[in-house]
Amino acid sequence: MSQKLNVAICQINPTLGDFEKNIDNISSKYEQALEEGANLVIFPEMAITGYPPQDLLNNQNFVNQNIDYLKKFSKQVTVPCIIGYVDIDNDKKFNAAAICQDGKIISKYHKIHLPNYDVFDERRYFQNGDSIGIFDLSIDQNNYKIALQICEDLWEDEYDRKISNEIIDNNPDLIVNISASPFAKDRKNDRMELIQSKYANANCPFIYCNLVGGQDELIFDGFSMVFDSDLNLIDMANGFEEQILFSDLSSKSSIEKISSNEQLFKALSLGVKDYFKKTGHSKAVIGLSGGIDSALVACIAVNALGSNNVTLISMPSRFSSEHSKVDAEVLAENLKARFKRVDIDNLFQTYLDVMSVHFEGHPPNVAEENIQSRIRGNILMAFSNKLGSLVLSTGNKTELALGYCTLYGDMSGGLSAIGDLNKNEVYNLSKWINRHDEIIPQSTLDKEPSAELAPNQVDPFDYELISPVVDNIIFGNSQKNINEEFLNLKKKVNINEHKRRQAAPVLRVSKKAFGIGRRIPIVNHFHE
Repeated sequence: MSQKLNVAICQINPTLGDFEKNIDNISSKYEQALEEGANLVIFPEMAITGYPPQDLLNNQNFVNQNIDYLKKFSKQVTVPCIIGYVDIDNDKKFNAAAICQDGKIISKYHKIHLPNYDVFDERRYFQNGDSIGIFDLSIDQNNYKIALQICEDLWEDEYDRKISNEIIDNNPDLIVNISASPFAKDRKNDRMELIQSKYANANCPFIYCNLVGGQDELIFDGFSMVFDSDLNLIDMANGFEEQILFSDLSSKSSIEKISSNEQLFKALSLGVKDYFKKTGHSKAVIGLSGGIDSALVACIAVNALGSNNVTLISMPSRFSSEHSKVDAEVLAENLKARFKRVDIDNLFQTYLDVMSVHFEGHPPNVAEENIQSRIRGNILMAFSNKLGSLVLSTGNKTELALGYCTLYGDMSGGLSAIGDLNKNEVYNLSKWINRHDEIIPQSTLDKEPSAELAPNQVDPFDYELISPVVDNIIFGNSQKNINEEFLNLKKKVNINEHKRRQAAPVLRVSKKAFGIGRRIPIVNHFHE
């Protein structure tokens, strides 16, 4: 390149379908970029619509409005701007990028590789593009050859067509990838390594611009990146927040170091925050048992929403231990959240009295235990209705997998904050929260986990052993020791799909979460 480019990489958090708000944010970021001297401005994939639009794409008004707002925005554009949107051509829809300059749309690119796995189903809506995105841009009276791709175009290993080779053969001055790539553990490093492996011989800078924010179960982490001509990482945007990353494509900047636990906590906090904000809620209600799962959810909620917007409710019964009652209250004090105690024993006894004639001849079992859980679910929903709050459910991935949870009881809620963390991860993240100060009482971390629904009850699992095994079952990984215990666990995972289908949406932080990315039939008699 004959002259240094001053690029503004605008990592934004759109709200799906709120075109006016999204365009206002885009326009504001664009103007800010110009004020800082940018001569090329880049926005992520689907910046105008939000991602993923899913069946909204079947609504012609949705598609038309997104194009109208793009045209509106393009009129204010002076220096070149790359931005993601939905294009339509001869009644065919495309996941597209527009290049705007001098008050108009001067070029467009249609995404070639359309992901159709896990949480992605783009082939349901879009047509594949044909031509690679090679464009000549005039910037400050200098000509640049820009190679443009969209998200999955980079993840080409499973496709016959290798876009990277085609791009390199064209000798571009700059490669730009705009993405809506959701967070999963280690995904940031996966992206970086992929870029460096695919374009090691490109001999030009590479810009990766990613979306940020929560959309239903998905959390987009940002971490937009800039690589120099030798594919060294020279700059990276912060994760989990909007940011304009400015770069001249050569100068190295300090890069935020963030641990895996910190990433998880920030991801879950952002997921909760945006789910509440974008659905019109501001306050949360959480059932606080004194156990580790509800303690972690409470910490996430307070971080996401503020302590004044979180109500923690202890609902002890005759089987609740004294330390659980104390731990719940201490945690609430530490978090400075609202705390209420509602004893359920009288309600439980009323149920037992009413049902005794109907249960006669049947020994006490899980039915009586679950009555307690369902009483608690009803109380939480009553607070939800009365306070205009959303209930956060507190089950972890291991419990949801094995069905160790109660329908219409502890599964009640509008959002599952930790349903994609296994039990071991719950403990690890809780210990990370306590790294400086004891927020979660140490006794909560130390005691044996228990539902406390029967005398001297403890959970019937060694979570340290079974959590990774259950994860392997969910991920479909091969297992060396196929023994009776493994087969029983696998059976439990399969037969409890009906529970999970009725559960709250689960914030996705792994590469395979319960929800839209895992579609297993409820009626399923298949055995391997």
